[in-house]
Formats: sequence, structure tokens, C-alpha cells
Amino acid sequence: MKNEPEWLINLRDLGMKASRELPYEKNPLYIKHFEKLGVDPEWIFENSEPRLDASIPKEYADLLSIMDEPVVIHVDAAPVWIYVPHRLSEKGLTIMKLEEALSRNSQLVKKALTEGPLRPSEEKLLGLITASLNSGVLIHAPRTLDEQVNLRSIWLISGGGPITSAATIIHADQAARISIIEEYHSYREDGPGFLGHQIHVYAGAESQIKHVSINDASTNHELIIYKRAIMDDYASHRWVGATIGGAITHVKIDNYLQGRDVRTDTLEASIMSKGQRLDMTINLHHRSESTNGRAIAKSIGMHDSRTILKGIISIEREAKNSNAYLAEHALLLSNEARAEAIPALEIKCSEVRATHSASVSQIDQEQVWYLMTRGIPREDAVKIIALGFFEPLVREIDISEVRWNVRYLLEKKWQEVSMGQLVPESIIDLYVEPEDVGKTPEDIFGKHYKYLRRRRE
Repeated sequence: MKNEPEWLINLRDLGMKASRELPYEKNPLYIKHFEKLGVDPEWIFENSEPRLDASIPKEYADLLSIMDEPVVIHVDAAPVWIYVPHRLSEKGLTIMKLEEALSRNSQLVKKALTEGPLRPSEEKLLGLITASLNSGVLIHAPRTLDEQVNLRSIWLISGGGPITSAATIIHADQAARISIIEEYHSYREDGPGFLGHQIHVYAGAESQIKHVSINDASTNHELIIYKRAIMDDYASHRWVGATIGGAITHVKIDNYLQGRDVRTDTLEASIMSKGQRLDMTINLHHRSESTNGRAIAKSIGMHDSRTILKGIISIEREAKNSNAYLAEHALLLSNEARAEAIPALEIKCSEVRATHSASVSQIDQEQVWYLMTRGIPREDAVKIIALGFFEPLVREIDISEVRWNVRYLLEKKWQEVSMGQLVPESIIDLYVEPEDVGKTPEDIFGKHYKYLRRRRE
């Protein structure tokens, strides 16, 4: 990037060294449980120069009509469209390209990339993203915001072109409320593709942050996504993720509960098929009194897919009266599918409550038989049980449009695997919510649904 400060150049060097020398996993618990990248890291470095002529593909042009909420659209490592409604801009909401932030707010960027608990020199894949860093944005929600802000960030990946290696820095001041939806899509599949993304969230005292990520990338493309949240006193934060696309996807989530009485929730759903690989780690780091953390990951494996779910609850001596829960559950629908669930605890304080659960199992044939005795064909019975496996988690999503969009993508994935045809309106009949009775599909799914439907057609 232009006019890079010396500290960023040095950070790239540390990341390069880590990406070449460190193992994929350093934790003894997971030393045999990880997925390697399919693409050569040297290929990533060679293709990290962003396109100067990047533009929004035609099938996504309707996104430019969104005028009621902030929108960022990234195409091949370039934020080609940033829009902030005038009313929010007047109240201080700021979204700027990482290049601009390096000159206008360098200290905040430096703090996010160099001073956090997780550093590029300590992680192979994080080092890879940092060394090839070529894009990103800084989002600042100040105290002067007196309303809930909903922001959409859309990443479009192409095959055979430049890779995307980005950083998103989200800083919410005291009492700010912001919701971010990140979407990963592929618009061209004529070659290998890669997206690396590190997301840094700073939740100020009493702030409320929700972050949703939807991975609908091509199964020819690979993704590495690092998420990190640091929370101050009385803040609340929530991650919601749906992993549906990607050939190989690495997701690592670290929640640092550093303030008193903070709460974090992590809800992750994934459905893997036809050789897809998922390596997911969710960690809860309790470092202060009366903190509450919950992490739930659910995955379905089909065909010859492979899923690894890992995570640690870590509670320090100072974090008495804390409450933590970690659950990892995988459902296998094929004899060739594989899954591992490896939760762990590191408890240094006795005045806490920490529990975890894990399971890897095939579908219950008694449940299938029960539905078949009610006149439901076997294939439909398996689908009802499999997608119903996600429904308790999906219902935890308190943004209605996102909740329905996740259902839509899960249904779309299932139909693609079974070679069926998706009728979007039928989803409304399957998942009845009283407040949505009588609404049109456009009212329920919003603009997200519209452009996905256009792509399908």
C-alpha cells in the first residue's frame, strides 16, 4: 500500500517469517488436528497486488441502490464502494479505507495490528495474511451515535486474479451500538482464489456489537478468517457465522473478556460437502470478574468432507464469578465424511462455572423412521432432521433478515447437493415465524435475498 509506515513494513517481515517457519498448529492439544492450505503461500505473495481497475460486477450492481444503511463493497482486494448515509455521517460514523486510515488514524491501526493479544509473529496463517496485507477498512462508531447502526460489508472474490488479504478494524466507543454483516461471495471461478481476513473488534464500555459473517464463496476458493474481540466494562458482543462455501476454510475466533460484567456469544453453523474442509477454533479468554462467555458450533458433514472443531475456555485467577460454556457438535450424513470435536478447559480460579460438550454422530435412524411413518419420504425426513439440527442456533440470531438469509443459504446448499430446485417462497412455509406471517419474500429477505435470487436465475 502507498506510503506505508516503517512499523507496518517490519510487521510484514515478521509475518513472512512466521508463515514460512511456524507449524500450522502449536497447541499440543491440536498438533495432529489441522488442515493445510491447498494453495502455495508463495503464490499468495506473488498475487497480492490489488487491481487498480476493479469494479462491481453486473450481477451485484443492485447493491448500489442501498441508501438506508452503510455499505462497503470490496472487489479483488479493493474497497470500490463505501457509502455512509448523511444522517450517520453527521453523527460521527466513519468508514475509511485502510490506506487512508494509515495516514489519518495510524495509531488506531497500529494498535489493532501490533498490540493485541494475538500477534502475526506467533501464528503461521495470521502471519501469512499480514505479510500479504493489501486491503481493509477502519470503522469507528463514536459516542455521539444515538441509534443502532446496521452496516453491510460485501467481499467479492475472483479466480485467477489478485488475492484478497485484508484487515477490518471496528472500534465502538462507550455505549455505541453497531451491527456488521460480512458476506463472502465469488463472482468468477476460472482459477484458484484466496481470501484472508483479520477482523479486530474493540468494544468500549457499555457498547453493543454484533458481527455476522456469511461464507458463500466458491468451492474452488480458500479462506482464512481471524476474528478477535476485546471487550471493556459492561460491553456485550456477539459473533454469528455461517460457513457454506470455500474449498478449505480456516476460522479462528478469540474473545478477550477483559472488562467487568461483559458478555460474549459465538454462534457458528457450517455445512460441508464434496471434499470441502473446515478447520475452526473458538476460544474464550476470561480475564476479569463476572464475565459471561458462550460458544456454540454446529456442523453437518456430507460426502467426503472433513470438519475440525476446536476451542478452549481459559479463565484467569482474577476472573472469579465468571460463567463459560463451549459446545461443539457435528452430524455426519455420509460414511466418508469425517469430523472431530476437541473442546478444552484451562481454569485457574475455583469460583467459576465452566462447562463444555462435544459430539460427533450420524443421523438417528429412529428419527428418520418416525418421520417416514408419518408419510414423509426418506430424503425429506433426512433433510428435516439435518437442517433442524441448526434451527436452535439460527433462532439465536436476533436480526430477522440475517436469520432468514442463513436459512436461505442452508436450503440452497442442500438443494445443490441433492440436485433439486430451490423455491425461495417455500422457505417461509418451512420456518414459520408469527411476526412474518403475511409478508412477501422481499419484505422478509431484504435486498440480500434479491440479488442472491438474481444470481441463481
